[in-house]
Amino acid sequence: MEENKVCTTCAGKLEFNTLIGFYECKSCGKIYSVNDDLKPVSLASVSRLMLEHNYDEAHSKLQTLIASDPDNVMLHLHSLLCKRRAVSTNQLLVAASNSDEQIRQVKDDADWKKISTVGDGRGSKLTELVQEYCDDQLKMSELRRKYGPEIEYGTLQDIPAPNEKRIRSIHPFFVFLISLVFWSIVVISIGLLVASACNWFIEDWSESKGYYTRLKNDNEFGMAVGAIIIVLTFLSVKLFPVIRRRRLTSLAKNGRIRFMKDGTPLKVTSKIVDQTVYIKPDQAAIREYRDLRFRCEKIIEEIRREESHLMTDS
Repeated sequence: MEENKVCTTCAGKLEFNTLIGFYECKSCGKIYSVNDDLKPVSLASVSRLMLEHNYDEAHSKLQTLIASDPDNVMLHLHSLLCKRRAVSTNQLLVAASNSDEQIRQVKDDADWKKISTVGDGRGSKLTELVQEYCDDQLKMSELRRKYGPEIEYGTLQDIPAPNEKRIRSIHPFFVFLISLVFWSIVVISIGLLVASACNWFIEDWSESKGYYTRLKNDNEFGMAVGAIIIVLTFLSVKLFPVIRRRRLTSLAKNGRIRFMKDGTPLKVTSKIVDQTVYIKPDQAAIREYRDLRFRCEKIIEEIRREESHLMTDS
């Protein structure tokens, strides 16, 4: 033991305690870390380790602090958070709310009873808030299982089933572009075949190019072909939605697709149908779900304030 190792609080002599693995002041009992240049082991240093996700080392230091101060509520709370790999109570609850199993594990953790009893019951309010939050989350989960996803939206909506996929419509510009290219190829090809069959081509000579053939009335031919292409393209753009709608209606009669309330067509992607039977939520169920969600948000705010209050008292 070196003589220059003294307590920064009372200047008492520090001795290495082999039972806990830390230096301990023989005068005031304060604990000092070995590997941090004799920095005092405190809740702040533990919180820093937790923020760095070094939960194992933080939990080891917490056990030492709890041994020297067993009535400190925040030490027991941080020990629970380290075990659950969370930085704060809010983070722990929000992360667990996605799974009923996780929220039950948090709710039934035996450490909450210890937190509510140590330190003259100063952590009892925090424990009650956590239990209330978990109960409300389980009630919300029960409503989702009973009424299905519609309860989340707060309104009665028609949503696709797991084996249904939305059929996307084609933008009018792409219909116009595809029609223009298609009719240009078709009309020009047929026009040239007709001109060849009717002997509309004549021989012509050019001093620079030599012999070649051309149409007798090429300007009139080009204007006629262009007019036909424009008319057919215009008709395609106008008639495509009508044809598509009739086609979808025919498929709907055969059971291959269905229409939602807003008219969106849905295609059946597989024969596997979700066998879960949901009850249509009424206004009372929607209101209950909204109230539970609002209460959970308020409880999270109260937990944040209570945790800050306990930290100040510590």
